[in-house]
Amino acid sequence: MTTSDWPRMAVCLLTYERTEYAVRTVRSVCTNLKYPNLAWYVADDGSKGEHVFAVHEELAKYGVKVFGSHSEKLGPGPSWNKAIEQSLEQCDLVLWLEDDWELGEELDVTRYVRLLLDVPEVGMVRLGYMAVGLDLHSVGHDGVHYLRVEKSQPYAYSGNPSIRHRRYFDAYDWYPKKAKTNPGDCEIWHDAKFRKKDGPQIWWPMDLPLGGWGGGFGHIGQEPSYEVTP
Repeated sequence: MTTSDWPRMAVCLLTYERTEYAVRTVRSVCTNLKYPNLAWYVADDGSKGEHVFAVHEELAKYGVKVFGSHSEKLGPGPSWNKAIEQSLEQCDLVLWLEDDWELGEELDVTRYVRLLLDVPEVGMVRLGYMAVGLDLHSVGHDGVHYLRVEKSQPYAYSGNPSIRHRRYFDAYDWYPKKAKTNPGDCEIWHDAKFRKKDGPQIWWPMDLPLGGWGGGFGHIGQEPSYEVTP
């Protein structure tokens, strides 16, 4: 497949206020993620103007395409849902990226996109950490070994960085529509939905650069990623 043949993939950057983290995340992905047809969508949950400007300024340094953005106080679930809706209008592939994950070295994701294009039973390739206690089954495709995440244990789904095909979003409910649901509760809610339904599988590549039970991305966030309401 030539460079021009690879389908567009939307990078959904989910962000709120944590400017230093967000800039580091953008910088690391623009520098180290290797894929020939990326475009960005910035989903900001109503941050101050300085934060929004800093994120877009960092993206502009790398000359990347930004096809859309929003900055309004919706709450994590509604904000994420809007990002999904806007991204699926542009393409079938989404790189899910919260604003506190740093890619520390080069990662060519074309082989993972190839998996999603070739194997309709797979809907998501996880690129972040794997929780202890998951039920995993070794599988392979095109010379790469993966672990298929079974639906028998909690946290089979994770909001860590991942590449998702449209069919994943079509098969499973998106995120809670309630504005006051925090990101952690959104993940738990979606994990329960994923485990209760038949549908596309989640695979985790065993060739990620950090190896072992780590992932291609490292988590850098400690500050809350949402506004705490009394």
